Amino acid sequence: MKYDLNHELEQAKDEIEEAQELPEAIRMRLNNTYQILENNPPIQKKRRLKGLLIGGVASVLLIIGSGFISPVMAEALKNIPIIGSIFINGGDEGLKTASRQGMTSDIDQSITHDGITMSISEIMYDGSRISMVLTRTTRDGKNESFGQLGSKASQQGEVNGIQFYADGEELGDFGYSISRVGDGAPNSDIVTLSPEGLPDEFTLEVVIRDISVSEPFTFKIPVKNSAADSVVLKSEELKVHDNIHMGISSLKLTPATMQMIVSITGKPGQDLKEFIKSVPSQYKVNEFINIDYEVINEKGEIAKSLGGRGSGSGSTLKYTYMYEPFPTKPKSITIRPFVYSAEHKIYIPELEFHLPVEE
Repeated sequence: MKYDLNHELEQAKDEIEEAQELPEAIRMRLNNTYQILENNPPIQKKRRLKGLLIGGVASVLLIIGSGFISPVMAEALKNIPIIGSIFINGGDEGLKTASRQGMTSDIDQSITHDGITMSISEIMYDGSRISMVLTRTTRDGKNESFGQLGSKASQQGEVNGIQFYADGEELGDFGYSISRVGDGAPNSDIVTLSPEGLPDEFTLEVVIRDISVSEPFTFKIPVKNSAADSVVLKSEELKVHDNIHMGISSLKLTPATMQMIVSITGKPGQDLKEFIKSVPSQYKVNEFINIDYEVINEKGEIAKSLGGRGSGSGSTLKYTYMYEPFPTKPKSITIRPFVYSAEHKIYIPELEFHLPVEE
């Protein structure tokens, strides 16, 4: 979606003026920003955007520094680039949608140890995934983001990492991902995890270990499921091909995320080791089953993958995949499994599923 800065500033202007009276000097600075936008044709706006944003930042900082800031004003300014939501400026399409629909929470918690400050500023939980903005700043000004540190280890064998707890219970064995935000916020990352079985409300404890600091950074954040209109699709159908018995345990749709859980087993009574050995080699990489999936709506649009994870227990392999939501609620969804061969997709039509989405 193309970002209309002019529209956002005009909307912010209207909401700010309705919210409260501003000192004349501040109002003049804001009006000057609006005037620059109005007096420059589109071809010039692109070249002037960087300078314009800097001017806009100065105006807003002046407002905040003056003490003339209210919840209504803060919401009005939230969508302006650089100043506003990092989810909107650097997140995937699902996080942008979640932020625009008011599904995110502003946290603004910061902890400083030995000259390093960790901050969590935004969080989103839709029942499928938790995403948060993590910012790392340093006294020396280098300001490497936590993701940039990677897996650096100390001489004592300690590594950078994050642990998560829900109401005091550790959330283990699911992993998390870190994505860079970009030039707009170079020392910020978006951290995402997708644990299952969490309640709609809980306290999330985030423990961050930075090897350059002896003490961990510990945050406690109240979290609430913000997806009021989620849809969960299930299929009783079982597809069988080349000794692969595949089922779609669930496909959950929220405005921010599509979460799909796939289960795979072998013949009745086969344990995992025997089952995987019996599967033809074209479905495996290094003796592990390696099937990917396209999720397609009735218009033929393919959802963008946000990653996934897998685990095995007893005789069942369980895979959880995350996708960006479609622009509009689909009427039906096709799940199309495939494998790669010489960088080409080879589809497996015998394992394809079609799921209607009820209105």
